[in-house]
Amino acid sequence: MQRTVPTNNTLLVDGPARVVVASGKAEVFGKPLTPTQRVIIREGKRKPFYATEPLTLNLLLGAGATVTETEGSTIPQSWNKPFPVIEDLQNRQVKTVTIMVLGASDAGKSSFLTYLLNRLLLGKNACSVAVLDGDLGQSDIGPSATIGYSITSKPVTELSNLKLENGYFVGVTSPVNAGAKAVEGLTAMLTEINLRQPDYILINTDGFVIGEAALRYKLTLIKELKPNMVIGIEGKGEVAEIMSYLGGAGVMTVESAGTASERSPEKRKALREQTYTRYLRHSKLHCIPVSQLVVEPRNGVPKTQSPDRGILVGLYHYGTKFLGVGVLREINIERYTLKIETAVSKKPVRLVFGKVLLDRKLREVQGQT
Repeated sequence: MQRTVPTNNTLLVDGPARVVVASGKAEVFGKPLTPTQRVIIREGKRKPFYATEPLTLNLLLGAGATVTETEGSTIPQSWNKPFPVIEDLQNRQVKTVTIMVLGASDAGKSSFLTYLLNRLLLGKNACSVAVLDGDLGQSDIGPSATIGYSITSKPVTELSNLKLENGYFVGVTSPVNAGAKAVEGLTAMLTEINLRQPDYILINTDGFVIGEAALRYKLTLIKELKPNMVIGIEGKGEVAEIMSYLGGAGVMTVESAGTASERSPEKRKALREQTYTRYLRHSKLHCIPVSQLVVEPRNGVPKTQSPDRGILVGLYHYGTKFLGVGVLREINIERYTLKIETAVSKKPVRLVFGKVLLDRKLREVQGQT
């Protein structure tokens, strides 16, 4: 179908859908689209196409996709609040400006970070921006249950377009019972990023923001990662308590986009499963002797294994190089070998057991290891 959008209006497209600019000019989260550029909107995701001049779009809509037109831009004005502070930090010779974003689930953290990324990259001077994704349950960079990062100099329409450069496998989709390991992973990845000296580092976090445990976790993150700025996305007061413990010019709140889509637990589960499918595409079964691996935890190898309840595992090369994920499908006790479904072609030397269980279609199943 074809849709025309007048200047200064926004077309909100909920996936699954494909959109192509037929004529005119548009922006998605601040990124200008080129003529004939194709934009994919995954199921469970929403993208705003803001018309900077009369716009015609060709849309291919999948099952359940919707299209809504609204007047003006859906980007809140408050999303521009950080830029004067960022400029001030640069004027004070801060070499790498590190910004952490907090917000509840579905507050629009990824959308805000995409806008922030694009505005920084489209500024006056060429620069590089690192994005560190600490949202274990709704990962944009890397598979779910993994902390990942990417460094880019090109704008994007969504963070999942960024290439995973390295990751830290935590093995769970929430930090509730793995806070220490999540902090360890984020710290390790941030240290690695800083060695590459990008101009900016943007840190995304999970939606675990309410309650005493969430408060302790987020304040520990801030203490360990030491960001120059902490930005809370305020919807219904979810981050107010955390923000009340912070102070300084680099601490601020911005509005949640009124158009942010709320996802049901089922839809969030489906998005996680999309990441497993993406990073296990073209996977094969590999038989690996346990004697050739460093296994974490040491007693992590189960005595039996059902192929229909495979255990998600993280695979590493030497050092901290994350190769990808796999699924433990079978164990040969006599030969003490592991049969692992993975798209990783390089021989792993370290295997980390997670607690997520996946069936043969890479769908999460109830229960943990």
